[in-house]
Amino acid sequence: MAPMSLRVLAAPSSDTSHVPTLILQSDSKKYMFNAGEGTTRVSAQHRASNTRVEHIFLTRVATETLGGIPGLLMTLADGGRTSINIHAPTNLKYALATTRFYARRDSMCVHAHEIGWQSPQACFQDDHIRVQSVPLVPFSYNDSAMEVDDQSDSDSQDPPSSGAEAEQWFDAVIRDAWKTQASAVSGQSPSRNPRPLPKPLAHAARVGESAGRQAAVLCYVVAGHARRGKFDAAQAAALGIPPGPAFARLSKGEDVDIQRPIQWAEMDQTARAQWLRAQKSGKNKRPAADSVLERELETVHIRSERVVGASRAGPVFFYMHVPTMEHLEALLQESAQNAFRPYTQTANTHLDETQQQMPHVIFHAVPLRVWQDPRYEAWRGTFGPQCHHIVATPELCADALTYTSSALSLLRLSKMDTHAFAVPGYRLEPAVHDPAAVPARANLFVNLQPRGAPTMLEPVAPIFDEPLEGMERKSGLPEAPETWNRYCCMADEARRAPGVPPASAAAGLADRVEFVTLGTGSSAPSKYRNVLSTLVHVPGDGYMVLDAGESTYYQMARRFGPGRDGWAGPGSGQGIESVLRQLKMLFVSHIHGDHHMGVTRLLLERRKLAPSSPLFLVTNNYTRFYLREYDRIEALGLRDGSVIALDNELFNWQTGIDPDPQSTSAPVQVSQRMRQHWKALLKLANLKSIRTVSVQHRTSHCYGLVLTHQSGWKLVFSGDTMPCQALVHAGRGATVLIHEATMQDDEAELAAAKGHSTIGQALQIACDMQASHVLLTHFSQRYPKLARLGTTKVDVPPIGIAFDMARMTPATMRRLMAGHDAMALLLESEPEGDGGEESEPPSDKAPGATCIMDEPEVPRKRSCTSRHVQTVFEHRYVVLAFASSHKEAHAPSALSVRVGIEHALQDMHGTIGAGVVVDVLYAGQPTGTPAPRVVGEAVVRVASEYVDNVVSAVSSAYGAALEALTGQQPNMRVSVQQVTHNPAMLGSNSRSWMTELMK
Repeated sequence: MAPMSLRVLAAPSSDTSHVPTLILQSDSKKYMFNAGEGTTRVSAQHRASNTRVEHIFLTRVATETLGGIPGLLMTLADGGRTSINIHAPTNLKYALATTRFYARRDSMCVHAHEIGWQSPQACFQDDHIRVQSVPLVPFSYNDSAMEVDDQSDSDSQDPPSSGAEAEQWFDAVIRDAWKTQASAVSGQSPSRNPRPLPKPLAHAARVGESAGRQAAVLCYVVAGHARRGKFDAAQAAALGIPPGPAFARLSKGEDVDIQRPIQWAEMDQTARAQWLRAQKSGKNKRPAADSVLERELETVHIRSERVVGASRAGPVFFYMHVPTMEHLEALLQESAQNAFRPYTQTANTHLDETQQQMPHVIFHAVPLRVWQDPRYEAWRGTFGPQCHHIVATPELCADALTYTSSALSLLRLSKMDTHAFAVPGYRLEPAVHDPAAVPARANLFVNLQPRGAPTMLEPVAPIFDEPLEGMERKSGLPEAPETWNRYCCMADEARRAPGVPPASAAAGLADRVEFVTLGTGSSAPSKYRNVLSTLVHVPGDGYMVLDAGESTYYQMARRFGPGRDGWAGPGSGQGIESVLRQLKMLFVSHIHGDHHMGVTRLLLERRKLAPSSPLFLVTNNYTRFYLREYDRIEALGLRDGSVIALDNELFNWQTGIDPDPQSTSAPVQVSQRMRQHWKALLKLANLKSIRTVSVQHRTSHCYGLVLTHQSGWKLVFSGDTMPCQALVHAGRGATVLIHEATMQDDEAELAAAKGHSTIGQALQIACDMQASHVLLTHFSQRYPKLARLGTTKVDVPPIGIAFDMARMTPATMRRLMAGHDAMALLLESEPEGDGGEESEPPSDKAPGATCIMDEPEVPRKRSCTSRHVQTVFEHRYVVLAFASSHKEAHAPSALSVRVGIEHALQDMHGTIGAGVVVDVLYAGQPTGTPAPRVVGEAVVRVASEYVDNVVSAVSSAYGAALEALTGQQPNMRVSVQQVTHNPAMLGSNSRSWMTELMK
């Protein structure tokens, strides 16, 4: 029986879903249970590789269980996966189809398997596990009830489809969005067709605790296959079974027919042994007279159970998702009880211990009132005292920091400004203690086979295991004490620096406006930077959100704290609920997922509070389209008036409802209803004007935003864009410009190819716009902590550098200009020791046993307070050689090499965007004595986990990829010469790049 283990990827917290992600591993195969928002980032923080996850099981079609699925799927595809299976209740296919405009790949197939909720059923089985689903459906839910259409909804104009027709459409959309080869369908593909989806097959509940959401929830019973009993060789010999193929077949549970002497029962032990030895040696000549070997034979049928002991039951665990008291009532009904009855202590008492199927672990994703209900307590008691109950109930768990790498950087930066870089609040102890519960914690690990008690994996990330005061004492750089001391001196000078007055009275109008940079990275989240989102707090006038990448709500919840008052304490009115109630506007710049995959959760959490005023959602047509579709299975407020969705184009600065006075274009005609919404938005947010600007990115319908407050200050947000003169004209005289700065200045060509700006270009836009302050954000994840600003011009306005969870006002930006050098020194000196290879569970094997993992090293168990740092190699260095027989041939440029490798990765693995970061450190003449016809050499640095992808892609490059890689030189060949983790092993260190690297 293969070893089997269970890992809690993240506990319920302010950072993460209250329905956590579990990873079940059997041998080298992994299974994931639920994938809420942040799954990809949590995995990066804890070095939990998901590349071997082949099946994902969701307990409900809802944001808390599948919010992280689009991002996870794209990450898996970019990492080289070619297929993935998702199992979930009805409406899974509809939910996946709603993401068709932004979540898609041409390198991976997604297979969606919907599980009915009429009765418990066996829903999955493979060589390692079998899974049974147990549906919990509230009594108040009427599955046959017809949905009442909102006639004001344009989607209702589509004719209704039958269930079979709708499912075929969903399947076609998913197949087209996620595929490994070009579609053979002519014309517009199903996933790009603007036609609305048919209605979901199961409508949302309209009454009860699940109103507005999918009513049905699945619990899962997961069991490993039984291990065959031990083969009894002595018993086999007593039956006359000769060693050989018959032994193997019987061990596998098969029956066999053998031949043995008719007198077998009368033969003594010596005669039997002599006969068996002869069969084993294969003797076939006639023996001497009176030999036992010449006796007449008979055919005997032998059943496997006569020589094989009783099988050993496989391990069992339950994932119990019981979100409401109504679902608890459903659990207590006969059909559900029958599904769990075979695993109760009563049903297993009469069996041998090796035959018992009682669960070793039950994972409970339940609210406190369900956990404390006497009926639920009695139910879980039926599975015996040896069962471990791991509880994902917020009150029973600590609210620990999840993204500790980012928090540690903030803690160190706070030496310059304790408010701007304040570490968010956290709680180290549960609010409620229950000795019967094992509180869920990130990296909690349980061996299921062989059985073991819950323990903790060795940490691979910083640990915030003390109150903040204690963490401050441990926040230094022990591996570089001189650098730390120098930084502390520089930070102290920056902190003591006097405030810098604004350049003019107009420039100081927004000094009380606070910008909370919730997410500051691009493309995909990392442990240091989440994807883009900026919260704008205008004292007295509420809040606005500019873009909402995945986990935006959870970043806000961590920053402000739970409930009405949050971390600030009773009466402060500064908790997440207060912020959501005061949220006036949410602006989404374009359809790329890293800018809006957090919108659904944000709207859902706000709607729970039943706010008295509406939220205005200003977005592009594609985003609004998919949100209205998703609203059918989980009410976000788009149909009941609590969210008013408006098109970006309505506010176009040249042709919109309120064009810029300098515009010469004729404004478009808008309806009276839209004009009323516009006036209501201006009044609600206390704005003088709101205008959008069509900017230059890789996709259409991409907009920047220009806001003018009634007090006179102006805010400009660029969204994703190349340098755009229209934005300059529309935002001229901005008090604050928030501009994307995806690439460093030496990546200008790459930035242009991807439709982004460099840092220098963003600063130039600020100068051209005559902005008073500029806040740089949306940094490429290739610069995980701090991108290099380069040499700034004298006339550049005060620059703010965005970090996740930082809080800045324009006054802060001016003062922290004195701390930029200190920031650079600190963040370039921080070790990367909490990244690298995948963290795997501890091994319970005896010394000398063969390792069943394919990882280089297995971390050992630890005590809850210990900390161990492993040496890991984050990068590998790949040397490429370019050979040609042409006299005019020359080494390709670094840009050619980088673009060629990116194209090769796209061709072979479907890797696009920032899925694999390739840094070309050198491209030029070969060093030393080159091999014949070798005219050039390149050295490429790549993350260790992707080195095989790069090597295989380069080795197989062809067509356009090979042309780009060789600088458009025909008949030039490229080969991989060397791969190493140590740059000192690359030969001469006379190259300028290596000299710098080895300092």
